[in-house]
Amino acid sequence: MENRFISYRTVEVSSFEAYLEEAFPVGMVRYDEIRSTEIRECENRAKAFPYSVVLKVAYPELDFADRWCWKLFGPAQGACNQASSEYSSCRELNSHIHDGCWRSDWLVKTDYDFGYNQWSFSNSNHRDQFLGFIPQINWGENYPK
Repeated sequence: MENRFISYRTVEVSSFEAYLEEAFPVGMVRYDEIRSTEIRECENRAKAFPYSVVLKVAYPELDFADRWCWKLFGPAQGACNQASSEYSSCRELNSHIHDGCWRSDWLVKTDYDFGYNQWSFSNSNHRDQFLGFIPQINWGENYPK
């Protein structure tokens, strides 16, 4: 998908480790317990989706990137949250799930409508395609400059 418009861009390439450092700083209450839980959940996701990318994104960028993944790889694994997406790819409005080869997990909000998201893929080729797409991620056609 080629961008034919100019829009806002706030996406930053990050890592799961950077997410942990920002969301759960040393010294916070229950630091070890919370970080251990987050790491364990990430490891559980990685069993089926071992190839991941973590970005800091604004909500519109999250929706823009999820739409791109849907178009290329089909629906995301798990509970569908497309009903609340600005760039929805699923027409079903009722609660439902999909069986997919990728997933998108919101990790934490760090600022107003901004935070960490992890995209995970079942094969490295899809992850590599997503990495190549990152320079095109922006707020999308709903936010022209």
